[in-house]
Amino acid sequence: MAKPVCFLLYTRRRLVLRPTCLGSTVRRSRNGFTLIELAAVMALITVLAAIGYGSLHSMMPRYRMIQTAKELRADLMALRMTAIENNRQARLLLVDADSDWQDPGSPNVGKWKLQLGNKSLRSSSWDTFPQDADIDGTDDSSARGTVEISKGGEDEMKSVSMAPWDTLLGPGLNNSDAIVFGPRGHVINPATDFGEDGTITLTLVNKRALLDGSDDTVSLKVARSGMIRMVSSIGKNETLEFSTDEVTTAGGS
Repeated sequence: MAKPVCFLLYTRRRLVLRPTCLGSTVRRSRNGFTLIELAAVMALITVLAAIGYGSLHSMMPRYRMIQTAKELRADLMALRMTAIENNRQARLLLVDADSDWQDPGSPNVGKWKLQLGNKSLRSSSWDTFPQDADIDGTDDSSARGTVEISKGGEDEMKSVSMAPWDTLLGPGLNNSDAIVFGPRGHVINPATDFGEDGTITLTLVNKRALLDGSDDTVSLKVARSGMIRMVSSIGKNETLEFSTDEVTTAGGS
């Protein structure tokens, strides 16, 4: 009887270095998975997905709050530049705040407007920017004249509210509840509008965090010079400064 001829067998799916002889039975390698293995993998994926969804669900309100704070800061920057470039007053008019901001079960509230005065001082009328206004020279079609983050608002930010602000008398007449920039880029609100730290503070709240007993807020602190500082109750703080001259604009004008 002739001696079997032996060789190394290669399969298409994997390399098998196994001597195989002609005339002998070749044992096939298993290339599939058992139902038990598939079930175990599916169960693991389900558990990981559930963990990921829960974490993402709790983090999204904080993300939206921070994004809203950055957009509000951008609005203030744009108003300042508009006042300088047009030699006219510009203001952020605060329209609505959440009086129940400490109640996580109440609807979120917040609304403000970006407006340009008709004079460099003592403006007697104010125009709200159109929704697609290029107010900062970046040709950003998403720029808005009216921002409403309240539930049901055009810019709704679920679980994010603006807390009530301290009394703002504003300069001159008809400027209450407003932060007003003069043509030099300074905030021209009267001294009484600024807190003990020398800033006007606007605070955004993550109401979802209140359900977990957490205090999660971001405050924008606007100094007379035009410097804006973002202060987070639990995260990293950011400071944004402008180059300004040494001439101060008198408040109350």
